[in-house]
Amino acid sequence: MEWVSGSFGSHISYLYPSTILKGDSSSCEFTGITFAGKGQNLDTGAKMVHIGKNTSTVINTKSISKSGGTCTYRSSIVVNKSALHSKASVDCSSLMLDAESRSDTVPAMNIMTDDCDVGHEAKIGRISNKAVFYLMSRGISEEDARAMIVSGFANPVSKELPLEYAVEMNNLIQLEMKGTM
Repeated sequence: MEWVSGSFGSHISYLYPSTILKGDSSSCEFTGITFAGKGQNLDTGAKMVHIGKNTSTVINTKSISKSGGTCTYRSSIVVNKSALHSKASVDCSSLMLDAESRSDTVPAMNIMTDDCDVGHEAKIGRISNKAVFYLMSRGISEEDARAMIVSGFANPVSKELPLEYAVEMNNLIQLEMKGTM
């Protein structure tokens, strides 16, 4: 099973797809991006339940918040006793574009066997003023420099999409970035 998710533009949103990995050697990959602006509260995530042997999960998400927007990412990994040799990897990266924005990661793991490999990594950061300055020293405006950095941050998700959706996602990011300083 493969999930690709993008959350842009709604006031309040809750998106939480789930997958049950019942068959031996079954796998699931979840890739998502969330962009919350002023007045937006986007609560997204994924739940994976490992039942079969040798099952695997990869979750990779990116969230961007600006102008006081809030992004919350929730992951739930359940590895049952029967899910021997299972693997799960959760990677959540968040980029806040100002001091008013918020980004939270709420991991939950219920591991019922010692014979598995489960990991969670979360990174939250801001746009580096040094990176913006460097791009500006190359003749790029501050607004365009910030937009380039955000597009680069979102690129791993964009690469997972069919071309027409990737173009649309990049256009949405450019629209969201207009006037951000």
